[in-house]
Amino acid sequence: MKTSLAAIASALVFSLSASVQAAPLASADPAVVAATKQMFGAMKVRESMSAMMASMEQQMPAQMRAGAAAAINADASLSPQQKTEQLKKLDDAMQSATAQAHALFTDPTLVDDMIAEMVPLYAETYTLDEIRQLSAFYASPLGQKMQANMPMLMQRSMQISQRVMMPRIQKAMAQNRPAAAGQ
Repeated sequence: MKTSLAAIASALVFSLSASVQAAPLASADPAVVAATKQMFGAMKVRESMSAMMASMEQQMPAQMRAGAAAAINADASLSPQQKTEQLKKLDDAMQSATAQAHALFTDPTLVDDMIAEMVPLYAETYTLDEIRQLSAFYASPLGQKMQANMPMLMQRSMQISQRVMMPRIQKAMAQNRPAAAGQ
């Protein structure tokens, strides 16, 4: 069971870190960096990231458990009794996984480190004038409304994505099962 949880956690870390393989950013203009930090303040990036981390912390255990349970239930080599035993072990292991997720998502340096890495990205993507224009937009009533609505829009977008993608993923998995079983 630890292997299943480790595989799920490894897949999650790999998917989250896929973009980390990019080359480090070159040094950005200090004026653009300062303007980017000001823009992040207007965008309420710190608050948004903290809320996103809290949401991920709440959702991750259920998603991990659902994925591992599906793998156990789909394993044709396990008897019903073995599946029940594996599911029990999974539930026992979920307490530790939930505690680890909590430690990860509540690390006080996480958001600071992410912002520190994001500032050069924005500073190298946009000119000083563009950053100032973006800052003005995010500080405007419409920009603030957009920021206020973004968590709900993202959550509902994820629900739509899952609703549209899951049947397709399940269909692809079902089509691949006979091929995998024949190997």
